[in-house]
Formats: sequence, C-alpha cells, structure tokens
Amino acid sequence: MTIPDHEPERQFLDITEGSRGLAKLLHTSLRRLSDGVAGDDLQEMARDVLAGHTDLRQIAASDAYGNQLLDRYHHFRQWEQSLDPEERQRLGAQAAETSGRLEEDV
Repeated sequence: MTIPDHEPERQFLDITEGSRGLAKLLHTSLRRLSDGVAGDDLQEMARDVLAGHTDLRQIAASDAYGNQLLDRYHHFRQWEQSLDPEERQRLGAQAAETSGRLEEDV
C-alpha cells in the first residue's frame, strides 16, 4: 500500500468511516505508540501498521496484540468511570470540539 507522504492518514479512512479528521488523529496516535510511549509490544504493532504490513482490524483479531489492546481499553474505561460526571462531560465536549476542528483542518 503506497500512501502519499503528505497524507499518511489516508490508510485509515476505511476504519474511520471516511472521517479525515479522525484518520489524522488515529495516525498521530499510532505515531506516538511507534515512539514507544506504551511499551515495546505496542511500539512494534504501531510500526507494523504504519508501514502497511498489517491493519488495525487484523491487529485487533490477533492473539499477539488483541489482548494488549483490550487490556488498555479496560484501563481507559476504569479511568473514565472514575471521573465525576461534570469532568466526563467536559472531556467529551472537548473531544467533540477537537474532532470537529480536525475535520475542518483537512
């Protein structure tokens, strides 16, 4: 899969249902993972996805990475549940605003 250098997020348009802003955010998140912010295993996974060797659907279904992603998701859900309702609402509004801004920027 060859992706133009100026639009590396295009490979994620199918998983983001055509949202260029969310595809850009996903690409940026994978870049951070590829820098090792979440450990060696997820670093390797992110590098494989960004290089086009695999895709996120295959990763989620794999024994090698699926459990790690599920574990990280459970940690996120625990954190989210620990927020008070006002903070959860504020963060949700902030995420929606950021997503809207990303859509405008692409």
